[in-house]
Amino acid sequence: MFGWLTKKGKNLNSAYALYTALVTQARQPAFYLQGGVADTKEGRFDLILVHAFMLFRRLKGSPAQKELAQQVFDVMFADLDQSMREMGIGDVGILKRIRKMSESYHGRIVAYEEGIQTGDDSLASALDRNLFADTQATPEQLSAMTSYVFTALDHLSTLDDDALLRGEISFPAPPYDAAGQ
Repeated sequence: MFGWLTKKGKNLNSAYALYTALVTQARQPAFYLQGGVADTKEGRFDLILVHAFMLFRRLKGSPAQKELAQQVFDVMFADLDQSMREMGIGDVGILKRIRKMSESYHGRIVAYEEGIQTGDDSLASALDRNLFADTQATPEQLSAMTSYVFTALDHLSTLDDDALLRGEISFPAPPYDAAGQ
């Protein structure tokens, strides 16, 4: 199934490791339980996209990192394809859904990047429209998620380029405390 990916460069293992790390982070229960993200296919997909946005933004620094970012992107959509196949969706349905997911991804990337460039309120609005589209996030949840994105971007900027190329990454803890912020 993933044979076509092996021909796309030397960083495939790193791409898998980075994708696995961002999915693992996006699956942290606090984002759903305290953070207000909908615990649905759509909510999980959107939280993966937020983390992918942050990773891809970090990786656009050099040609080698851009190649790695493309490989992570390819792995992400191959995983989505495989997941849909496991749910019994046929080839035609998968193609339509992958196209729609890709369009959603690109729209969110533009909105999140614009939000980062223009500040907290703009990013909060983009997160509210996309990540919290199926829920009613409280102002505190929205503020915490907005701060988390900025904190995570700052954290990712401190990571060593060579470590990223080896597939080594970390994210800060979700921004929610046990009191349910």
